[in-house]
Amino acid sequence: MPLRSKVKKKITLSNGDEMPDTKKQKKRKALKMKRKVFRASDPMFSVFMWGVHHSVSQLTHTTIPPLLLDSDFKAYSKVSIENSNFNSDNMIGKFKFKEYCPLVFRNLRERFAVKEEVFNQALSANEPYYEERGESQKERSSKFFFSKDNRFVIKLFHTEEVELMLSKLSEYYAYVVEKDGQTLLPQYLSMYKITVSGVEYHMIVMKNIFSTSLKIHKKYDLKGSTVDREASEKEKTGPHPTYKDKDFIKDEMRIKVGEEKRAEIMSMLESDVKFLATLKIMDYSLLLGVHNVARGLEEHSGDEEQSSSDDLLESEELKAEDIPEYEEDEEETSIHTCLTDESITEKEIYFYGLIDVLTKYNATKRAAHTAKTMKHGAGAEISTVRPDQYAKRFLEFMNSSFT
Repeated sequence: MPLRSKVKKKITLSNGDEMPDTKKQKKRKALKMKRKVFRASDPMFSVFMWGVHHSVSQLTHTTIPPLLLDSDFKAYSKVSIENSNFNSDNMIGKFKFKEYCPLVFRNLRERFAVKEEVFNQALSANEPYYEERGESQKERSSKFFFSKDNRFVIKLFHTEEVELMLSKLSEYYAYVVEKDGQTLLPQYLSMYKITVSGVEYHMIVMKNIFSTSLKIHKKYDLKGSTVDREASEKEKTGPHPTYKDKDFIKDEMRIKVGEEKRAEIMSMLESDVKFLATLKIMDYSLLLGVHNVARGLEEHSGDEEQSSSDDLLESEELKAEDIPEYEEDEEETSIHTCLTDESITEKEIYFYGLIDVLTKYNATKRAAHTAKTMKHGAGAEISTVRPDQYAKRFLEFMNSSFT
């Protein structure tokens, strides 16, 4: 049986023109370049980026209640992925992501004026970085990482801190509501547990006190104690040293903000510290960053100015299509920022806030108090003391530091 021959039919119109072939041609689909989303050098951060985006997306479809219930402070959401092919170029196939008290932290973000799209964009679009940019990733040698736009800090912390945070979250939330967000306490925005390759990581996200395009020229961690409170020579030679109380005193440093601003800051500090004392919390610090205006202008004129937040947001990597872009808000007056009093010739800009507020005065701290007292004497200003003593000494030091 002969094979059928293919014949191309032509139809000629009365004017002699040929009618075009109406047979449908196959349409070729243009291949879109695959977008690399949630890409990170560390699988832990790939899961973190995916989890934050997943969580925020879920909450956009959830009605936020006007009042929180006791059950909201015990609630959690959990996702377990096994052998997933989703985004397999960048993500591992097996992990767990747990978010603690999602509605509570969603409310806290609103109280602290953090927009959901900003939060999502900052933490989902780019891998968080270790404080020392340009260095190889440390193997958990640092507990702190930062969003690429420098707005947020991600802290890795221990199970004991998780338990303390959850046990005090309702009091913390009530205090933030009472103060309408006007507090120098850390601004906690979310808390997660990630399991990757059988290893658990607990993370908490906070607003970054040093979220600024200005260079921090000097940084202090102040507890109001002088025993073992001096930066080591090794720390001082580092790229971004953190100085301590004895260094602050040796530098004859003062935070020169004027009487009106001083009264405002001390009022907040006194209220915050009193609150921490009622929770039996101690060993916290005031983190202080100093930007010298004249030095900053000199660096600027030498083409060494620090990149702005807009520059930091521009990533060479493609972002996910469904992660919305956002524009920078206009410069806000922050309760964590203050300029030197107008009567002062040498202008400085200060950035400050309380940190490390998850240490409770327990049996371990009591033992440390006894050991340090025996070593340094009963009158020594050791850092490990009862919460009420710690609060009193801390406020005395701050009273003499702010002028």
